[in-house]
Amino acid sequence: MSIVYTQNKVEKSPVDVQWLTKKARILVGNVMRHMYMDAAECSIFREDMMQEGLSWLYRHYYVDGHDEAYAYAAARTNLIGYVFVNIRGGGNGHQWELSKQYRTDDNLSEPEYIDEDSRGERTFRLPTALYKRRPVEEAVEAREAAPAEEERWLQFEREITRILAVMRGKQWHPNSLRRAATALCESAKGTSNYNIACILDLDWHTTTALIIHYRTQVKAFLEMSPLAQGLVRAEGELRLCWWDEVTEAALNSGQKFIVILPFGAFTVGYYHSASKDKHLGRIQMGRRINGRVVNRSVQLGEVGRITKECLWDGAQRLQARLAIVEGSAAVAAQTVAA
Repeated sequence: MSIVYTQNKVEKSPVDVQWLTKKARILVGNVMRHMYMDAAECSIFREDMMQEGLSWLYRHYYVDGHDEAYAYAAARTNLIGYVFVNIRGGGNGHQWELSKQYRTDDNLSEPEYIDEDSRGERTFRLPTALYKRRPVEEAVEAREAAPAEEERWLQFEREITRILAVMRGKQWHPNSLRRAATALCESAKGTSNYNIACILDLDWHTTTALIIHYRTQVKAFLEMSPLAQGLVRAEGELRLCWWDEVTEAALNSGQKFIVILPFGAFTVGYYHSASKDKHLGRIQMGRRINGRVVNRSVQLGEVGRITKECLWDGAQRLQARLAIVEGSAAVAAQTVAA
């Protein structure tokens, strides 16, 4: 036995959980036979139908105060409507017209609570002792929420990358920064260090050391005051942006920043050419070749005239230059070995 409060200023009503569960089980079996549900349907939808049957029996008998016979008959009609709409997805005749009036009561939050919605209609909640989550409906919701979940992790990784870009101080190493953010994001998802190492193409010990090192920087950020955290985030947005966030105003600002394109991370910097007497922009990238860091850059044009197309084309040309350097280094290494 448990106690629920049906509504404000109304005397509390006792709920016989065992009786309600027994009646719901009988009700579900009756509706399954009535709707000629096969063994597969019964197995898949039994738990959902039990929750629906409990909801309507509780509403008609305890909340509205009807007698047992009426509560059972009304709940049976509601449950048949549930099968028509949510399982069979259609119908015809009188029963289909009834099913159009069907609506699902929300039992997903605040059990044992009754309130009015925006239209002034009462909404009902099952007692905590009766409520169970609905596995089939949750599976559908999980599939629908997958893109949203992926977007949340993407935003999380971007946030971590910007924080690290500031917490690392003046060390501008775009690819190592991006690698560290990916490692922390995957670790937060619950991915093992071994699998993170496979993703990053590193050995397990290096990956573990990398995660431990950058966690301390994130911890230092979290220990800051809210004002200091806001300043770090603001500086991070100035220091680093993704291709879809790049603006021509940023490209022509003269302010050095990191840009992450679909095929790599680069540094956009600026310098003054004495021979041309112009302030020019350039895109830079470093790569470790045979144990030595090799830096290359490509000019983007005069500040004030740099476009996103200049940035994209410059990044492609820079990638090609680095590929040539790597190829030459590989040939030289083979020659020495021979």
